[in-house]
Amino acid sequence: MATRTPDQKRARRRRLVRVAGGVVLAVMLAAAWVWQRTLPLERIDVVGAEYAPADEVIALTRAVPDSVALFSLAPALIADRAQRHPWVATASARRLPTGTLRIAVEERVPVVLVLDDAGRASHFLDADGFAMPADAASPALFDVPVLTGAPDYHPAQPVADAGLRSFLAALAQADEATHALVSDVEWGRRATLWTTPVAGHGSVPVRLATDAGHDDQLRRLRAFWDQAVLPQPDVRFDVVDLRFDGQVVTREAGPGAPTDSTAAEAATPPA
Repeated sequence: MATRTPDQKRARRRRLVRVAGGVVLAVMLAAAWVWQRTLPLERIDVVGAEYAPADEVIALTRAVPDSVALFSLAPALIADRAQRHPWVATASARRLPTGTLRIAVEERVPVVLVLDDAGRASHFLDADGFAMPADAASPALFDVPVLTGAPDYHPAQPVADAGLRSFLAALAQADEATHALVSDVEWGRRATLWTTPVAGHGSVPVRLATDAGHDDQLRRLRAFWDQAVLPQPDVRFDVVDLRFDGQVVTREAGPGAPTDSTAAEAATPPA
């Protein structure tokens, strides 16, 4: 039998160590795979929800603790189900090694409060036209205009009226001062906005286009208010009309009224 040299012996030991290490690694990987496959779902946490009740979000996921393996749940599917709640705009899900399924949600932000035919609070609408039930949050918590003439509540689909969605998006993007001008909105064949009452002027009706261009209309309203209404406390306006591109058409109240005038120069947005 040939005698191994010291180098051969060291090489043989290295091979044995590598083989043993491979076996240990394989065992550890197999154990980790078994652990992952069998780790039970122990609890579900919902974070970021204030107006979407956690139990309602959890029910939508169809995941029940102690009834399923945690890592058998698909995070994308869980998030998609959570987003079916009317108050949830976006959701994400994570499976934690503690046996916890964590669902993080971002809720929709109300832009208007819709009143029903009897004048009662029905639901909110967000900037995309999605509806959120008003019974989940007191309308007093949100300083938003009231809207009449909107379509009936739908828990999953945005309002079909593209013009109304345009107005909601514009109102959501308006600055604080412009937003504060809007008190009530009536939507229908002829859309009308009522301004927040101010001393000497009361609430002024403002006619809007019903199709598009509402961001520009709100900018013109703000500019007209700052340049023509507030500096003239003795002038009363019966109506303000924003339906014409680049113009603000008004009818003033007082001696000799009604008279129509076009105040295009007052529609210049502030720099």
